[in-house]
Amino acid sequence: MEDDYLKDELKALKLAINNENEVRNFYLEHAAKMKSEIAKKTFIFLADEELKHIDAINAFSKSLHDGDEPIIDAGTEDEAVNAVKEFFSRTVKAAVEAAVASESDLKAYEAGLQLEQKGYDFYKQAAEKAEHPNVKKLFEFLMKEENSHYALISNALVYLRSPDDYFQGEESWFFEG
Repeated sequence: MEDDYLKDELKALKLAINNENEVRNFYLEHAAKMKSEIAKKTFIFLADEELKHIDAINAFSKSLHDGDEPIIDAGTEDEAVNAVKEFFSRTVKAAVEAAVASESDLKAYEAGLQLEQKGYDFYKQAAEKAEHPNVKKLFEFLMKEENSHYALISNALVYLRSPDDYFQGEESWFFEG
Protein backbone atom coordinates (compact mmCIF):
# COMPACT_ATOMS: atom_id res chain seq x y z
CA MET A 1 0.00 0.00 0.00
CA GLU A 2 1.12 3.50 -0.67
CA ASP A 3 1.55 6.03 2.10
CA ASP A 4 -0.22 8.71 0.06
CA TYR A 5 -3.68 7.61 1.16
CA LEU A 6 -2.86 8.65 4.72
CA LYS A 7 -2.60 12.27 3.59
CA ASP A 8 -6.29 12.21 2.91
CA GLU A 9 -7.89 11.56 6.29
CA LEU A 10 -11.33 10.90 4.89
CA LYS A 11 -9.93 8.28 2.56
CA ALA A 12 -8.11 6.72 5.51
CA LEU A 13 -11.42 6.58 7.39
CA LYS A 14 -13.05 4.82 4.42
CA LEU A 15 -10.18 2.34 4.32
CA ALA A 16 -10.65 1.79 8.05
CA ILE A 17 -14.33 0.93 7.51
CA ASN A 18 -13.40 -1.47 4.70
CA ASN A 19 -10.79 -3.09 6.95
CA GLU A 20 -13.24 -3.49 9.82
CA ASN A 21 -15.83 -5.03 7.46
CA GLU A 22 -13.29 -7.49 6.05
CA VAL A 23 -12.12 -8.52 9.51
CA ARG A 24 -15.73 -8.88 10.73
CA ASN A 25 -16.55 -11.11 7.75
CA PHE A 26 -13.45 -13.20 8.48
CA TYR A 27 -14.57 -13.77 12.08
CA LEU A 28 -18.15 -14.65 11.13
CA GLU A 29 -17.09 -16.99 8.32
CA HIS A 30 -14.68 -18.89 10.55
CA ALA A 31 -16.97 -18.92 13.60
CA ALA A 32 -19.58 -20.77 11.54
CA LYS A 33 -17.08 -23.60 10.89
CA MET A 34 -15.51 -23.91 14.35
CA LYS A 35 -15.87 -27.07 16.37
CA SER A 36 -14.95 -25.59 19.75
CA GLU A 37 -17.76 -23.58 21.35
CA ILE A 38 -15.24 -21.31 23.10
CA ALA A 39 -13.44 -20.66 19.82
CA LYS A 40 -16.75 -19.93 18.10
CA LYS A 41 -18.01 -17.58 20.84
CA THR A 42 -14.73 -15.68 20.83
CA PHE A 43 -14.88 -15.08 17.09
CA ILE A 44 -18.53 -14.00 17.29
CA PHE A 45 -17.58 -11.59 20.09
CA LEU A 46 -14.78 -10.19 17.91
CA ALA A 47 -17.14 -9.83 14.94
CA ASP A 48 -19.51 -7.81 17.14
CA GLU A 49 -16.58 -5.66 18.27
CA GLU A 50 -15.70 -4.92 14.65
CA LEU A 51 -19.30 -3.82 14.07
CA LYS A 52 -18.96 -1.36 16.98
CA HIS A 53 -15.83 0.03 15.34
CA ILE A 54 -17.64 0.44 12.03
CA ASP A 55 -20.43 2.34 13.78
CA ALA A 56 -17.91 4.58 15.58
CA ILE A 57 -16.02 5.34 12.36
CA ASN A 58 -19.26 6.04 10.47
CA ALA A 59 -20.51 8.40 13.19
CA PHE A 60 -17.14 10.12 13.26
CA SER A 61 -17.08 10.47 9.44
CA LYS A 62 -20.63 11.83 9.40
CA SER A 63 -19.76 14.53 11.91
CA LEU A 64 -16.73 15.49 9.79
CA HIS A 65 -18.90 15.57 6.66
CA ASP A 66 -21.57 17.67 8.40
CA GLY A 67 -18.95 20.19 9.47
CA ASP A 68 -19.28 19.33 13.15
CA GLU A 69 -16.32 18.95 15.44
CA PRO A 70 -15.96 15.16 15.76
CA ILE A 71 -15.11 13.95 19.23
CA ILE A 72 -13.82 10.57 20.26
CA ASP A 73 -12.95 9.30 23.70
CA ALA A 74 -10.11 6.91 23.01
CA GLY A 75 -10.25 5.47 26.51
CA THR A 76 -7.30 3.76 28.08
CA GLU A 77 -5.41 0.65 27.10
CA ASP A 78 -6.57 -1.00 30.33
CA GLU A 79 -10.25 -0.41 29.52
CA ALA A 80 -9.95 -2.14 26.16
CA VAL A 81 -7.94 -5.08 27.46
CA ASN A 82 -10.10 -5.51 30.56
CA ALA A 83 -13.28 -5.70 28.46
CA VAL A 84 -11.98 -8.56 26.33
CA LYS A 85 -10.35 -10.25 29.31
CA GLU A 86 -13.66 -10.18 31.18
CA PHE A 87 -15.46 -11.66 28.16
CA PHE A 88 -12.98 -14.51 27.83
CA SER A 89 -12.88 -15.26 31.55
CA ARG A 90 -16.69 -15.51 31.63
CA THR A 91 -16.69 -17.70 28.53
CA VAL A 92 -14.05 -20.07 29.92
CA LYS A 93 -15.83 -20.36 33.28
CA ALA A 94 -19.16 -21.07 31.57
CA ALA A 95 -17.68 -23.73 29.29
CA VAL A 96 -18.84 -27.25 29.96
CA GLU A 97 -16.78 -28.76 27.17
CA ALA A 98 -13.14 -29.64 27.14
CA ALA A 99 -11.24 -26.98 25.23
CA VAL A 100 -10.58 -29.09 22.19
CA ALA A 101 -10.02 -26.98 19.14
CA SER A 102 -9.47 -28.42 15.69
CA GLU A 103 -6.35 -27.64 13.72
CA SER A 104 -8.44 -25.44 11.42
CA ASP A 105 -9.76 -23.51 14.46
CA LEU A 106 -6.18 -22.88 15.58
CA LYS A 107 -5.15 -21.78 12.09
CA ALA A 108 -8.08 -19.35 11.99
CA TYR A 109 -6.89 -17.92 15.31
CA GLU A 110 -3.38 -17.50 13.95
CA ALA A 111 -4.81 -15.72 10.90
CA GLY A 112 -6.88 -13.56 13.26
CA LEU A 113 -3.66 -12.53 15.05
CA GLN A 114 -2.20 -11.45 11.73
CA LEU A 115 -5.33 -9.46 10.85
CA GLU A 116 -5.33 -7.66 14.19
CA GLN A 117 -1.61 -6.86 13.85
CA LYS A 118 -2.19 -5.56 10.33
CA GLY A 119 -5.06 -3.38 11.57
CA TYR A 120 -2.98 -2.10 14.47
CA ASP A 121 -0.12 -1.20 12.11
CA PHE A 122 -2.48 0.59 9.72
CA TYR A 123 -4.11 2.61 12.51
CA LYS A 124 -0.75 3.46 14.03
CA GLN A 125 0.50 4.78 10.71
CA ALA A 126 -2.77 6.65 10.13
CA ALA A 127 -2.59 8.22 13.62
CA GLU A 128 0.97 9.37 13.00
CA LYS A 129 -0.05 11.01 9.71
CA ALA A 130 -3.38 12.48 10.85
CA GLU A 131 -3.44 16.25 11.02
CA HIS A 132 -6.80 16.73 12.72
CA PRO A 133 -6.37 15.99 16.44
CA ASN A 134 -9.69 14.17 16.72
CA VAL A 135 -8.95 12.03 13.67
CA LYS A 136 -5.69 11.13 15.40
CA LYS A 137 -7.66 10.22 18.55
CA LEU A 138 -9.99 8.01 16.52
CA PHE A 139 -7.08 6.06 15.07
CA GLU A 140 -5.49 5.80 18.53
CA PHE A 141 -8.79 4.41 19.84
CA LEU A 142 -8.81 1.84 17.03
CA MET A 143 -5.17 0.95 17.82
CA LYS A 144 -6.16 0.18 21.41
CA GLU A 145 -9.06 -1.92 20.23
CA GLU A 146 -6.90 -3.92 17.82
CA ASN A 147 -4.35 -4.38 20.60
CA SER A 148 -6.99 -5.76 22.96
CA HIS A 149 -8.29 -8.09 20.23
CA TYR A 150 -4.77 -9.34 19.63
CA ALA A 151 -4.44 -10.05 23.36
CA LEU A 152 -7.78 -11.89 23.39
CA ILE A 153 -6.88 -14.08 20.42
CA SER A 154 -3.39 -14.75 21.76
CA ASN A 155 -4.70 -15.81 25.15
CA ALA A 156 -7.51 -17.84 23.60
CA LEU A 157 -4.90 -19.69 21.55
CA VAL A 158 -2.97 -20.56 24.71
CA TYR A 159 -6.19 -21.81 26.28
CA LEU A 160 -7.32 -23.78 23.24
CA ARG A 161 -3.90 -25.40 22.85
CA SER A 162 -3.51 -26.20 26.54
CA PRO A 163 -5.97 -25.09 29.23
CA ASP A 164 -3.47 -25.93 31.98
CA ASP A 165 -0.90 -23.52 30.52
CA TYR A 166 -3.58 -20.86 30.23
CA PHE A 167 -4.49 -21.02 33.90
CA GLN A 168 -0.81 -20.92 34.91
CA GLY A 169 -0.18 -17.80 32.85
CA GLU A 170 -3.59 -16.10 33.07
CA GLU A 171 -2.02 -12.82 34.17
CA SER A 172 -0.01 -12.52 30.95
CA TRP A 173 -2.43 -10.24 29.07
CA PHE A 174 0.01 -7.99 27.28
CA PHE A 175 0.93 -7.03 23.75
CA GLU A 176 3.17 -4.33 22.39
CA GLY A 177 2.44 -3.13 18.87
